[in-house]
Amino acid sequence: MADSVSRVLILTRELSFRGSSILALRLAQGLESRAVETVVICTDCGTLDAELTANVRIFPIPGLALPVWNRVVRQSVLRNLSDQPPDVIHVQGPSMLPQGLWLGRSLQRPVILNINDQGEAVRVSIPANQSNCRAITCVSDSVRAALPRQLERIEQRVVLPGVPLDLKRRTPLVLDPNRTPVIGMAGPLEVMKGGSFFLRACHRVLEAGIPIRIVVTGSGPEERNLRKLATSLELGSVATFVDDGTAMSAYLSAIDIFCMPSLQQGFGIIMLEAMALGRPAIASGVGGILSIIEDDRNGLIVPPSDSRSLADAMLRLLRDPETARRIAVAGQNLVEDRFTLERMVNDMTSLYTDVASAGISAVSPLKNRP
Repeated sequence: MADSVSRVLILTRELSFRGSSILALRLAQGLESRAVETVVICTDCGTLDAELTANVRIFPIPGLALPVWNRVVRQSVLRNLSDQPPDVIHVQGPSMLPQGLWLGRSLQRPVILNINDQGEAVRVSIPANQSNCRAITCVSDSVRAALPRQLERIEQRVVLPGVPLDLKRRTPLVLDPNRTPVIGMAGPLEVMKGGSFFLRACHRVLEAGIPIRIVVTGSGPEERNLRKLATSLELGSVATFVDDGTAMSAYLSAIDIFCMPSLQQGFGIIMLEAMALGRPAIASGVGGILSIIEDDRNGLIVPPSDSRSLADAMLRLLRDPETARRIAVAGQNLVEDRFTLERMVNDMTSLYTDVASAGISAVSPLKNRP
């Protein structure tokens, strides 16, 4: 029986500036810091902050994304892994599960599936004869609740995400009276991320007579529409769109208020990164957000798809810097108490050890743990 694991394979689609990719990279960094040899195989690797990829072994293999996995590609991957096979294969999302299950069978290694949002959860389908999928990890209770009932035969654990803490890092004062306030959002620019509601809320703030600067970081299918909206709202002189490669910690430290106006959200990894840096957060009351933010204590909750309520929350913090700083400190304390990278890696390595010890022949679920 294994006392611990020494090698882990993380299998994922494209690595990009989104919470699921950041979470996978943070996990790999945390495992490497424990001397667990970790390899990340992805279909592609976009332009990412160098700090996120530091000390991570990343191998982009575009052929892995093909619906019919090219035989030459998969045999090449298998050959490269066979000499020193991983103890566990951790698949990030259902789209890569067929590849992960095939590798697991070929290498005789157990597979764990990670689910980051409700949309992924409802799509999961694992045939009953695929006993090498030994566990499913979810980032929140709301994501776990969305899993199909027929998957109850497989061990399911909620492993809360974690972010690194740099308690010695000096960040600018929130709402420094000597500079114009900066309000920002970050992540993939997709319809479900609510960027249009963010820009309309910022427009309302400006109409209320409070000067602000606006920063939108990320890229995606909605970027063109958001740029057009910013122009139509006459935000061009105060709004800046920043690409994915910007140093995330520097960007988050430079803003005064972080917004996550998502219409649907599995958790909110980038928001956690902002809170860890002492930035007050305003977020939609959806999905896993509600397991992080307690309204008016460590953040502000607003209804989704509601630019007026979002603007009101922005105005409240802008007009009351002391409240903004109180919320920022409470949010930072919450991250330090519950959402550290160290705790996440502890939880994952414990699960990896359980799964590796049980092997792939056992069909009955592992003993459930909180």
